[in-house]
Amino acid sequence: MDSIDVLIVEDEVGIAELHAQFLRQMMRFRPVGIANTISMAKTMLKVNKPNLIILDNFLPDGLGIDLLRSIVADKSDSKPDVILITASSEMETVKEAMHCGCFDYLLKPVSYVRLKDTLNRYVQYHSAMNAYDNISQRHVDDLFNIQAREKSANTLPKGIGELTLDKIKQTFIENTGIKYTAERLGEQVGISKTTARRYLEYCSANGFLDAENEHGRVGRPERVYVKSN
Repeated sequence: MDSIDVLIVEDEVGIAELHAQFLRQMMRFRPVGIANTISMAKTMLKVNKPNLIILDNFLPDGLGIDLLRSIVADKSDSKPDVILITASSEMETVKEAMHCGCFDYLLKPVSYVRLKDTLNRYVQYHSAMNAYDNISQRHVDDLFNIQAREKSANTLPKGIGELTLDKIKQTFIENTGIKYTAERLGEQVGISKTTARRYLEYCSANGFLDAENEHGRVGRPERVYVKSN
C-alpha cells in the first residue's frame, strides 16, 4: 500500500517535530520534510512532491493562505492537498481556505484527536480518488461525503461542546497517568470548575476516563479522574 507523503510547513521547530512524530505513528503517512518559511516550502514542494501539506498560516515571510493560493493557481497536473492550521479564527480566512479547496482547517492549539480524525478521512479520500478510472455520480457523492467532516452518529448532549471536549481529551492523552480534579482541569483548560466537572463526568460515563474518590489530608474525599487504559 502506497504511503502518503506529507510536507510540514511550520516555523516553530518543536511543533513541527510533534506533527512529524504524530504522522509516523499513523499508518500510511510519511513526513518527507519540514519547511520553516514559505520560500523553503516552495522549494521542497518541487523536490519532494508531497501528496499533502500540513500548513501553518502565520510564517516569517508571509501567510500560508497565500501559499495555498499559489498551489491552486499552479497549472501542473499533480497538486498537493492542504490542511491549514492557524491561530486565527477569522471567518474570512476560513472562507478563503474553503474557496481554495483546502481539505480541512484546524485552529491552534492543535487537538491531535481532531487531527487524527482529519488524517483518517484523508486516507479514505486519497484511496477513493485513486480507485477509479471512470467515475459515477455515486463515486462523486462518496468523495464529497468523505471530505465533509463526518458528524458522530450520537450527537453530543446539551452543555458538551465538541471543541472543548477535544481539548480536554487531548490534555489527558498528553498527560497519561496524571490525575485531575475538576478544579485543576478547569485551570489548565481555561473553564470553570463546574464546567470541568460536567465534561469529566461525561468522559467518565463514556469510558474515556476512570473516576475515583481520593482521600485528602483534611475534609471529605475528592473526586479525581485519569485516562482509562
